[in-house]
Amino acid sequence: MTVTAPAGAPYPGVLAHHPGPSAADGHEQAFHEATVVRGEPASAYFRASGISACAEAGGGLCTFRTGRGFAVYQITNTPLLTEEVLAPSTDTNRDLFGDFMGSLLHDHPDRPAKRGAVERSLGSAAFVARIEPHVRRHTAAHLARVAGRELPLDDFALELVAHVDSMVPGVLDLTERPLPEYLRSPDYGEVVRGFFDLASDVICNVNPDAMRQADVIVPFVRDLLLANFRPLSAAPATNLVRRYFALWDLPFTRENIARLDPARVKELGTVVVATYDTTALSLLWTLGHLETTPTVKAQVVAEARGRAGAPGTACPHAGPSLTELAVLEAVRLGGSNPCALWRRTTRPFLLRHRGHEVTVPAGTMMWLDRWQANRDPHAFPRPGSFDPDNVRAIARSGRETVSSLLSRSRYEINSFSMVNTRRNPRKCPGRLFSVRMQAAVLGELYGRYDVTTHGIDLRLKHHAAMPRPAGPGTIELRPARQDTAPQDTVPQDTGSRTPAGPHDAIREPTP
Repeated sequence: MTVTAPAGAPYPGVLAHHPGPSAADGHEQAFHEATVVRGEPASAYFRASGISACAEAGGGLCTFRTGRGFAVYQITNTPLLTEEVLAPSTDTNRDLFGDFMGSLLHDHPDRPAKRGAVERSLGSAAFVARIEPHVRRHTAAHLARVAGRELPLDDFALELVAHVDSMVPGVLDLTERPLPEYLRSPDYGEVVRGFFDLASDVICNVNPDAMRQADVIVPFVRDLLLANFRPLSAAPATNLVRRYFALWDLPFTRENIARLDPARVKELGTVVVATYDTTALSLLWTLGHLETTPTVKAQVVAEARGRAGAPGTACPHAGPSLTELAVLEAVRLGGSNPCALWRRTTRPFLLRHRGHEVTVPAGTMMWLDRWQANRDPHAFPRPGSFDPDNVRAIARSGRETVSSLLSRSRYEINSFSMVNTRRNPRKCPGRLFSVRMQAAVLGELYGRYDVTTHGIDLRLKHHAAMPRPAGPGTIELRPARQDTAPQDTVPQDTGSRTPAGPHDAIREPTP
């Protein structure tokens, strides 16, 4: 089948084309007005402008003009090209992320080691399984401290994840001055809470003015390392901060912390913030969807409280649990990546589409509308609904696990990539940790408490480059009745300002 295109289209007969509202610049000014000035999500602009409908009619792809150049727009999660023909996912924005792996070219010699520094810990199934008891212990203790108070749901999710990531041994080990203290800081709080919102505004909305505030990441990271110098010095080898100092071949000393150049400080800051911020945002979506879908919530509660034969509960060794499926489903619908993402080609490549092919030149913007691609009706039976059966539908066998569903070779759910590329070498190295941690947190939350929420609005928030609910609502926890709660004791959390002891030691995972 041949897709027809109007005059002026860059690839007539191959890709449909949307000319845009302006003969001078196509969609450039209109996109800026919508996303930066009015604060609309990028995906909303693509729908309102007609670009999405154009792509849908054209088999999932179309082109549009922005300024003097053209962009290829996609609403499916099929990989179109290889990583080698794309600029880094941050479009070489070293001023924002320093020497972070995402700002390095695919073939940069340092990129594999930097990625491995995270992936050998947070991407290791063995490591994630070993720390789950610690995640549950620190979660239970934090929940006990906040129970009985009505809290904003977004603050609840962020402070919970930041606390657990600070306290669990072998991850961040920020036990002397944990991250929640920085979240409340008048000096650092705004950037520590919103670093990726600022970064996404720079990258996705093409808004360079947002970068000015992000420089606060440098003094924050130096303060964080010095305030937690004692527990970091005693941290296991899996600790992410220690891994980076080893990567730089620097002893972890106060003098070397002070001497770190800004690019390395920003790189480390990006890793630290990504560890808690992206998981917290995913957890916010998971809680929002569970609390507004009573049937699925009832199944998750039943699983958390160990009711034998409860509908939807998983059998041991039968693949992902119902709670893990719910987390993956919330990642599909919300997740922690902007609703639409782009990267620029650095060399020509051959694009094949519906039996035709065309050479796309260097300098082309490749846009993926993740919000719509994750709602592809060809992949998911109920694409717009929160239903764990949507994840079950993409299972290829009865032997699927969370790890296999999140593997680099899987493209059905794009919430851990920028633009899908063949073999997905930039897929988030901490994705397994994020999903499994959320499942453990939900097990403690719904196993021990009756949860009440109010005011949740799951539409996309305006003036937020990261995908945030328009109304996060509030949450209140009350201890579950004795006849429904798990019969065990709440593990003791030593709280802040107590370094991890020998009993918390985490072994280095086997590569």
